[in-house]
Amino acid sequence: MSVVGLDFEGPVAVVTMADEARRNTFGPELSSGLVSAVDRAVADPRTRVLLVEGMPELFCAGGSQHELLNFAQGKGTFDTDDFFRVFARCPLPVVAAAQGHAIGGGLVLALYADMQVLSERSVYAANFMRYGFTPGMGATHLLPAKFGPVLGTEMLYSGRNYRGAELRERGVPARVVRHADVPAVARELAATVAQAPRASLELLKKELAAPLIERTDPVIAREVEMHSVSFHLPEVTERITAAYGGAR
Repeated sequence: MSVVGLDFEGPVAVVTMADEARRNTFGPELSSGLVSAVDRAVADPRTRVLLVEGMPELFCAGGSQHELLNFAQGKGTFDTDDFFRVFARCPLPVVAAAQGHAIGGGLVLALYADMQVLSERSVYAANFMRYGFTPGMGATHLLPAKFGPVLGTEMLYSGRNYRGAELRERGVPARVVRHADVPAVARELAATVAQAPRASLELLKKELAAPLIERTDPVIAREVEMHSVSFHLPEVTERITAAYGGAR
């Protein structure tokens, strides 16, 4: 059984990440399942918009402890698999309904969607530096671009948790609503977008997403260069080993 589900609500394809065993951390099943679900949704001619959800209390927790320890040991890098830009590369608009917490790479994944709906009470964090390694996946461009340069830079440096309500107070342009309202608000947004013809949506998505792909290509390459130093600091392995389980 796939950890990523796909359902259709009229012209809206609903992609659901629900890997309870691994708490929606990146892994082969989640990453390949997500790419497959997006491809299948796009292949269906009735689809005009994709709505991506996680579990009610957890959208996505980013890299697993196992994956991060592998990186620290020189086994792979964040750019080995580009699945995390699947929403930006999708030829149709994507709404991320991040009702649950979106942590580290999970937040970056959500921000690659075209539109986001966040929960007042959930936690959103770019927590890379909390473990001592520099951000990846294009986060050094994405956070300042999506949340504003001041807040985005603060989030990258501090690595701390921000509740959705605080982000709204700090002026993030994404919709931040009551926790229970996230699914309905996201569906309303997706349904509104889906009123346009599919061909027109594809044209607009190509125009709006192309600059993001172009800008994050060199950013990701530079982030990998930083990882060649930061991931190999002795304290990084210690922090991942000691703290990752506690954060869970």
